[in-house]
Amino acid sequence: MSPVSRETWLGDVARAADALGIEDAAGWERVAALLGLGQGAPPDSVEPRPAGDDTAVPRPTAMPGPGTAAGTGRTAPATPTPRGTSPEPGDVDTRPLVPTAHRPPRRTGWAVDPLPAPRPRSAPAAEADTPPHLPLLAPRTTAAVLHAALARVTAEGDLDVERATDHLARGLPLEWIPRRPLPTLRYGVQILADISASMEPFARDVEDVIEQVRSLVGVAGTRVLRFADCPSRGAGPGSRGTWRPYRPPRYGTRVLLLSGLGMIGPAFDPHRSTEQEWRETLFRIRQHGCDAVALVPLRERLWPAWWHSQLRVVAWDRGTTVGRVVGGGR
Repeated sequence: MSPVSRETWLGDVARAADALGIEDAAGWERVAALLGLGQGAPPDSVEPRPAGDDTAVPRPTAMPGPGTAAGTGRTAPATPTPRGTSPEPGDVDTRPLVPTAHRPPRRTGWAVDPLPAPRPRSAPAAEADTPPHLPLLAPRTTAAVLHAALARVTAEGDLDVERATDHLARGLPLEWIPRRPLPTLRYGVQILADISASMEPFARDVEDVIEQVRSLVGVAGTRVLRFADCPSRGAGPGSRGTWRPYRPPRYGTRVLLLSGLGMIGPAFDPHRSTEQEWRETLFRIRQHGCDAVALVPLRERLWPAWWHSQLRVVAWDRGTTVGRVVGGGR
């Protein structure tokens, strides 16, 4: 035997109405409400029972929806339930929704007043607040210091009268004309600018020195190559993707190194250059008949001993003067 279903169908309404002998629409609605179906179906919407079949169950032709009058397809007007009363079982509560007034949240009272909004500043005022750049070398003596460090001394000055007179007084012929020493920059300068992380705080000073050298030597006589940590790893005038193995300049050209030579920057930097790398690079420069001068942003008391034997080093500091450059040169 199949289990009894707890669902109520329109056939149950028709069977109950037939058993009670109900023929009016109000009675059908009452029966349907008692069975939990809301409003009942009208009697004329039930198909007639076939002749000779007492077990046939009347089937409705259409199921009326909520709010639909029995026997018609029109929607019956909703009757509002008085406020304060609960609807009867099976009735549909059709009370209209009434919007309530919006209540904004309470404002939090702060113990301290907020700061005033910042006033907009004009572009000249913002630039005025930026501190001026203070170069490492004194601006008044920068050109003289660089000239003393980069100039190559040659015997191309005025006639050395004292030496010529002494030579003739001994009865010796003048096979060559003695001249006074003259510092010159006509051989040109090759600048090796370090752009590694250790020299990043001095990037603006590097560009200032490059412009100063170009004004002294000339654009045609100045060539700028950039590298990272050590030139032996690659150098070039453009971006890193265009760098090639470093090649020293032609004979007699002065090489200016703008670098810390591996002595500044983070101590545990894996890319930091070594002493051996610099020794090999300086040896190649000397092989081509060139002299190297290093402008280092480091105090003299921190210089390693091997610097003095390999190249000429100038302190990149505000206290550097022409006398110190000339007196400390090789």
